[in-house]
Amino acid sequence: MNEAERSPEPMRSKSRTGLRRREHMARAMLAAVPLMAIALLAVLISGILWYVERQERERRRVSLLTDALWVEQTLRFQLGVKEDAIARLALDSGRWAANDEALLGNARQLIASTPEMASISWLLDNGGIHLAIPSVGDRPSLDARNELIQRSLSANMRPIYGKPRAVQGERSVIDMAAPVADGSGPAVMVVATIAIDALLARHVPWWIAEKYDVRLLDMAGRILASKSRSKPSESRESHAISLDPPLPGAVLQIAPHTEPGVNTNSVLIGAIVALALLAMVSLVLAHRHVRKRLDAETALRAESAFRKAMEDSLTVGMRARDLDGRIIYVNSAFCRMLGVDAGTLVGQSPPMPYWDPDDLVRTRAIHDRVLAGDAPPEGFELKFRRADGALFDVLIYEAPLIDAAGKHAGWMASVLDITDRKRAEEMAKAQEDSLQRTARLVTMGEMASTLAHELNQPLAAIASYGAGCLNLVKAPKPDTARITEALEKLGGQAQRAGQIIRRVHDFVRKSEPKIAPNPVAPMLAECIAFAETETRKAGVSVELDMPENLPEVEADPILIQQVLINLLRNGAEAMSQTPRAQRRMCIRVGETEAGVSISVEDRGTGIPEQIRGRLFEPFVSSKPDGMGMGLNICRTIVELHEGRLHVAPRPGGGTIFTVLLPVAKRLDLAS
Repeated sequence: MNEAERSPEPMRSKSRTGLRRREHMARAMLAAVPLMAIALLAVLISGILWYVERQERERRRVSLLTDALWVEQTLRFQLGVKEDAIARLALDSGRWAANDEALLGNARQLIASTPEMASISWLLDNGGIHLAIPSVGDRPSLDARNELIQRSLSANMRPIYGKPRAVQGERSVIDMAAPVADGSGPAVMVVATIAIDALLARHVPWWIAEKYDVRLLDMAGRILASKSRSKPSESRESHAISLDPPLPGAVLQIAPHTEPGVNTNSVLIGAIVALALLAMVSLVLAHRHVRKRLDAETALRAESAFRKAMEDSLTVGMRARDLDGRIIYVNSAFCRMLGVDAGTLVGQSPPMPYWDPDDLVRTRAIHDRVLAGDAPPEGFELKFRRADGALFDVLIYEAPLIDAAGKHAGWMASVLDITDRKRAEEMAKAQEDSLQRTARLVTMGEMASTLAHELNQPLAAIASYGAGCLNLVKAPKPDTARITEALEKLGGQAQRAGQIIRRVHDFVRKSEPKIAPNPVAPMLAECIAFAETETRKAGVSVELDMPENLPEVEADPILIQQVLINLLRNGAEAMSQTPRAQRRMCIRVGETEAGVSISVEDRGTGIPEQIRGRLFEPFVSSKPDGMGMGLNICRTIVELHEGRLHVAPRPGGGTIFTVLLPVAKRLDLAS
């Protein structure tokens, strides 16, 4: 036989485990497919938009370079035109050195046709100004003029440029100088001052300004002039081209108005990615919600099955009613109690078919009390009728039925069949009564010999007094006084013997307790008298410490005497090893808030600590030959009187048993 045949159950368990694992992986893959599809779609769209954005960015870059070169060429061309004009004017200044008006006329025409040319000056060799138009303008300073003259000496006949300079606050200009070819006149150089901002404004077209920020910067990066419809920004992508030469240190910078990082495609990519993430998160949350719902449904089915199995296994009947008292649910145990099915009971309204026909009024009253919200917390007992007509006792506990919304929807009852318990209680009570009677008989049996001796004394005295009376009667002269005295003593002894026999008879035949108000003193006197023979035989003296005007107690005298006689006998036996001179027992009586306490104090050997807490349990005794039932019966009797019996060690040695009995209820005479 192979391994699989020898152990099929582990193989099946492994197979089920593998199947569950494969099902779990299949569910996980199925849940991951939509996520993967959304992710791939987002990646595809983002890739397309990125490619389009890349192409658009390359197109913008090429357009920027093309436009920047076009602006550069335009500015160079315009500066070249102005260079030619200044060179012709310098040539005319050499030919017309004596005709200043003609020179000024040509200069006016040049300024009129070239608005960016702010002024034209003719310099002397010492840097002074020979002519100028306009007479007041943005002409170069003396140092700048001397520098231009010095530079022109080492240059060819082409115009030269000075350094850009600022005039009137933020306005920048640049000087263009051309040497006079013929030195026959006073002027050696013609200088034209060109406004850079006017140069850009005139020769950079509007369509360029709509797309770009056009600036001229010096070597330090300061803006000499700009043409733009928006505020310049240093963070934008730009393209720079040097204009040196002709302009010394000048740089042409062109930047598009739109930020390179801010565009529609980027926004779309971001939106697509965000929406994809949102869709994926929503899908994951929806998947988790579905999983939780499925798990909750599975758990609910398992819980329902578990609850059904638990309810079917219960021996306690469960019954639910709505606020009108109509039955809405019963379990199988309740149906078994009554011998009917659930369909017969559900929907029934009072009076119920299982109520005791002979107790309908009380049952209906309890039913109405429960529906009114006054269900006894300790439960209540009723009799129910089975389908076959048999009656049985039930104990019912009612509790509010709360629905899922937290509202009171009815009442849920737990129904216990207590027929067997009540029968057992009755049997236990009968056994307890029998045990008490047996205990009394055992007590009397133990005291039989002592009582016989006690009865022998009055009987012997009666016989003696009878013989004496006969002798006195037979005398010649009978002494009637002595005969009367002897007969009285004889009658007293007879009464004494009768009292002893009566106490024994009453103690033995007592069966049903009769608890009623009774004084304490007579009960104690009879107990002491009843146990006197045994205590005297044991050499124990009994002292009674009892105050006057004690209230009556609720007690059955015979049962309480049985308890006290048992305690006196136990105390006398406990002092068997005590020196005879110290064999004293004290009965202390006092009134407390809880009732009247009767303490029996002995000076015996005491009770061992290991059994003191279990002394009142059945079959527990501190005596080697004790049965362990006496104190258990004593406590039962005291608790029957709603009292307490407890034990404590006596200071100095011995034991104290205390019986606490309730005070009899006093009638209110004023009422």
